[in-house]
Amino acid sequence: MLNEEKLLSAAGDCGCVIHIVPETGSTNDDMKAMAAYGAPDGTVIVTDKQKNGKGRMGRSFFSPRSGVYLSMLLRPEADVLQSLHYTVVGAVAVCRTIEKISGRKAQIKWVNDVYVDGKKVCGILAEGSVSGDRPDWIIVGIGTNITPPEGGFPPDIASRAGALFEDGDAPRGISELYAAELIRELRALMSLSRETVDEVIAEYRERSLVIGRDIIAVTPAGERPCRAVGVTDAAELMVEYPDGKMGILFSGEVSLKL
Repeated sequence: MLNEEKLLSAAGDCGCVIHIVPETGSTNDDMKAMAAYGAPDGTVIVTDKQKNGKGRMGRSFFSPRSGVYLSMLLRPEADVLQSLHYTVVGAVAVCRTIEKISGRKAQIKWVNDVYVDGKKVCGILAEGSVSGDRPDWIIVGIGTNITPPEGGFPPDIASRAGALFEDGDAPRGISELYAAELIRELRALMSLSRETVDEVIAEYRERSLVIGRDIIAVTPAGERPCRAVGVTDAAELMVEYPDGKMGILFSGEVSLKL
């Protein structure tokens, strides 16, 4: 289990209220309840095991006691970031944190998955409540595989799931360090101005795992092969279809053609 003293010490004065729990159903669900009761901007929940982890499009997110799962509450004073930007900022923060603590190169598969050496090591889920033309609150949930789970990953994800460290290679206290570094990165990046949003989008593009590659677009309308050609300033994915027509994906997800 996470060591509360080590994590809080590593996080230092990051401007967040950090709650560390030994186990929970879903940190995003917990944070929604806290948001409803007035939890302040920058509140964070961290655990190393979820029983009902949540992924995008209603999927479950495998969350054994070998990872770090956290949610941060944001109460934006202005609508500086568009909806997809919260996921983008989270992905960039994860990549920076991974490289800082492990030295391994991290890339992003649009829109919300972080990969290392061709394996998914992290997923991100941003949820929010909006009144009028601005959000009441945004929750950014991030789950990262620090080491492989005991017994290995389940068969349905074993071919694509990875971890930052192999069994026995993880330095002592690395989960606490990772959580603390990620909280600091998130806190800094989520306070973006309109000018610095462009810088983060540029980094997101540079870290893209899909630009220039053949992919399958998975949307509510179905699956369609295409080629990823770029990312817009609103974090939408630009694609080219086999007939030469161009398109923009602003929701759904993509899978790589192997």
